[in-house]
Amino acid sequence: MSLIPRLVVAYDFSDPARRAFELGVFMGRQLEAKVHIVTVLDSSDSDAATLSKELEDLAQLLEMRTCATIKTDDLEIRCHAVAGQPADAVVALARELDAPLILCGTTGKGAVARTLLGSVSHELVHKSGAIVMSVP
Repeated sequence: MSLIPRLVVAYDFSDPARRAFELGVFMGRQLEAKVHIVTVLDSSDSDAATLSKELEDLAQLLEMRTCATIKTDDLEIRCHAVAGQPADAVVALARELDAPLILCGTTGKGAVARTLLGSVSHELVHKSGAIVMSVP
């Protein structure tokens, strides 16, 4: 049994997130771990009627950009589109799945920008209780 049976990749459609996804696929194969790709829709501006449709569309886009781009005969991979605040939603999914590892892209913001704007990768480190790998 692997020490890391499941891992979560936070995906925001950026180049660093793509690299985190590629690393997650590689690690999933090496560790024989299930890979869960998650993207988060900030639901603060959506009403319940449009939220469901937006999540469905986002899930399709996530599937096309990630899971559908790789051969998965030797890898179990799942895509998740969820609503909420990005770091909180990723942490919640990782805890629900009991995933000890989270991979995410990082924008490489400096300390001042991170302080003013926040950083999902920084929040993941402090909130998750899991191993967090930030990929530039």
